Amino acid sequence: MISIYRYAANAGLPVGLYLTLLSASILLSLQLPLISFLTFPLLIGFPFLIGYLMERIARSQPAYRRVATLWLGGIYMIIFGTLIATLLSALYIKFINPTFVYSYISNSLDVIESSQLADRYASTSEILRQAIENHLLPNGMEFVSSIAWTTCFLGSILSLLLSLLLCRARKPRIS
Repeated sequence: MISIYRYAANAGLPVGLYLTLLSASILLSLQLPLISFLTFPLLIGFPFLIGYLMERIARSQPAYRRVATLWLGGIYMIIFGTLIATLLSALYIKFINPTFVYSYISNSLDVIESSQLADRYASTSEILRQAIENHLLPNGMEFVSSIAWTTCFLGSILSLLLSLLLCRARKPRIS
């Protein structure tokens, strides 16, 4: 019997590639503005990918079709995938675009201030402007690690919900 950790490690590669594509849609959005249109569909598709991989584990090993086991497998596959995406994102930010956070926030601020709704967001614009001037923005590594922790946390919740759904869907109905 293959352990749940082995299944999660094997599933971590496609999850990592998927998360890397999601990360690239954000990190490259300043150079290739149209790539940002991938972000929302990739976010929507992520639960389906994780659900598919968890269902594949449960089909391969019926003994693993328990909430705790599938949840653990989902958590680990997201952690392994996040490690891959974090490494590639960190390399990009460290060596290719070290001013990404500053550029992204500055670009966002320019878009806000040039929009017709600029007066509605004046307080937000002022806060962002002060954060830039006072060097309060996170550096690239802080940004990447924050995204990694957030991904792991939300992935844990997603894995729980999917494991509940997958285990409930396969329970025999008693009439």
